[in-house]
Amino acid sequence: MKRIIYFFVFIATLSSCKDENQIDQEFLSGKWFVEQAYRNDKLTNTLEGAFFYFDGQIMTTNFQGAEQQATYVIHKNQIQLTKGMDYTFYIKKLGSKQLELKFEIHKTQFVFKVKKE
Repeated sequence: MKRIIYFFVFIATLSSCKDENQIDQEFLSGKWFVEQAYRNDKLTNTLEGAFFYFDGQIMTTNFQGAEQQATYVIHKNQIQLTKGMDYTFYIKKLGSKQLELKFEIHKTQFVFKVKKE
């Protein structure tokens, strides 16, 4: 009987723990500026002034030059753009106001280190 109680206490403890690295809508919401950008693992400065703005389910960005918008969904460590642009960003939390975004355009790997405004 004690083993069953310990088992349920253990399961309850695990399920109540929040993953500090989880990225949800609340964390993502706001404007993020590109601090560093890499193209095929080489630092590039051609993306100075680039940003990502997440508001509700809409992302606005200028990383390709002109401002563009797309709808998106967050799934685990990915931002999947669903309408407007066709990219999947692999995201990693670097701090309370820092993210790393990885994605590919035409077989070119990009990594953006962004900071929240």
